[in-house]
Amino acid sequence: MDTLQDALIVIAAIAAAIAIFNKWQEGRHRRHVDRVFPGDNLRDPLLEREISPGDEAGRPSPPAGKYDEDDEAGEADEPVVKEGWPPGGLYRQPPKRQHTRQPLPDRLDPRVDCCIRIEAVEPVEVPRLWTVQAEMFDGLSKPLRWYAFDDRENHWRRVNANTTGAHHWFLVALQLVDREGAISESDFLRYTRGIQKLAEYFRAVPAGMPSRVEVLGNARSLDRFCAEVDVQIAINVVSEQPMAGARIFSLAEAEGLRLESDGAFHAQASDSRTLYILSNGEPALFERGTLAALQTKHLSLILDLPRVLDAAAEFEDMLRFAAHLAKTLGALVVDDNGRPFGAESLDAIRRRVRRYQTRMSEEGIPPGGSLARRLFGGA
Repeated sequence: MDTLQDALIVIAAIAAAIAIFNKWQEGRHRRHVDRVFPGDNLRDPLLEREISPGDEAGRPSPPAGKYDEDDEAGEADEPVVKEGWPPGGLYRQPPKRQHTRQPLPDRLDPRVDCCIRIEAVEPVEVPRLWTVQAEMFDGLSKPLRWYAFDDRENHWRRVNANTTGAHHWFLVALQLVDREGAISESDFLRYTRGIQKLAEYFRAVPAGMPSRVEVLGNARSLDRFCAEVDVQIAINVVSEQPMAGARIFSLAEAEGLRLESDGAFHAQASDSRTLYILSNGEPALFERGTLAALQTKHLSLILDLPRVLDAAAEFEDMLRFAAHLAKTLGALVVDDNGRPFGAESLDAIRRRVRRYQTRMSEEGIPPGGSLARRLFGGA
């Protein structure tokens, strides 16, 4: 019995020694942790958080005001650390303030212009941009227009070589069609590659790079339409005897026509837009310095249908002036085949004028409007 008691006492002593040693090791380890990670290191915020009423899964309710109701669905923002809301203090970052995508400037149209927006990290000085882009896009066969977004006025402003200031946002538009035809594939590649190089140069980002197939297809379609309605009506005044230039000048001036730099007299609207022209049917141009000596047997009055708002009315006015010229100068009014105009041929021309003008209006490119004037010559 004494031997059994002695054995139990030894075992108890050993167990107590082991417990004391474990306590010492635990304390030593805690002191080490406190030195490396000072503070309340043993708390687990995930275990201590309160569960919102009705949230059986223990998911915390997001704090009020952390989400913008105007955010677009599906856009994920970078999480940022924010104290005071578990888990881990993470919440969704408010959406970054972005430039509002503005509509195209009034003079541009996606059917006629290939438009690309460019956003620069830092404001770009317009004179510097203009110099660089002039070199990059030299050789394009179609007009290129530049705009800068004015944040204070909240609209696109046309820029050119004389524009000053600096902007974050720019818009560049390549016209797809003019009277020479549609843009070529080489034009498109020069344009898009130039935009990319320009963006890299100014640390900017191009937005909405277009599809080559789509743009070239649209350009060809638009060019076919323009070819259908690109019509000019001519009335000729011819005489067997030469008509004096000085006399022609006097009659044109009395009618309100102005001699322009292209060597023709222009009948103009109140806003100075040309309605029809009177030109020399022979090679020599009308010029002030040579009019006194000029003589001709052929005058041509030309009406450019796509560029005139009311071509029917302008045709009647042009016909009346042609008759006045013929009567005063002893000449005849004839068509392109040299035949005098009869009532039947005049009615046919009137119907043609109305048909083409209606066709343009139905296509959404009204005759005489800004788009028509760009497509059929002029800016």
